[in-house]
Amino acid sequence: MIEGAELIEGAVLRPAEGSDPAVQALTNAQQAELAAMYGEDQPLVGLHPGIAFTLLLIEDAPVGCIGLQPVAPGVGEIKRLYVDPAFRGWGLSRLLLTHLESQARAQGLTTLRLETGTEQHAALALYTRHGYTPIPAYPPFENEPASRCFTKSLG
Repeated sequence: MIEGAELIEGAVLRPAEGSDPAVQALTNAQQAELAAMYGEDQPLVGLHPGIAFTLLLIEDAPVGCIGLQPVAPGVGEIKRLYVDPAFRGWGLSRLLLTHLESQARAQGLTTLRLETGTEQHAALALYTRHGYTPIPAYPPFENEPASRCFTKSLG
């Protein structure tokens, strides 16, 4: 069992590829939720083949995911953190984020970055609580007024 997973009864974390049907379903649900929140004109960023995903399963059903993409020496980017709305409020985002940070450290990454949006209040609170600090928006988000970018040193 992956560290921290025992905190949520029945939670299992497992690695997955971006092509995994469960990852596809969860990331599509996330994109639909973001389109409803921000409108259809938001920048859609495709899944880079270098993203290592982790699926979160409860009783064998995929309910969440998170991706880690190396973007520069020592730097990784958090991609597609998502938990099905029916499972929110259980601490599952925290579980996924903590796992990803451990995974990044194990890969020798020293810094993580991410992009979220102004209307994603729970995400903004999660990242702030976990020590992420605001940074200027990076490409392709630099001209998106609703984008908020963050970073965290893992050292």
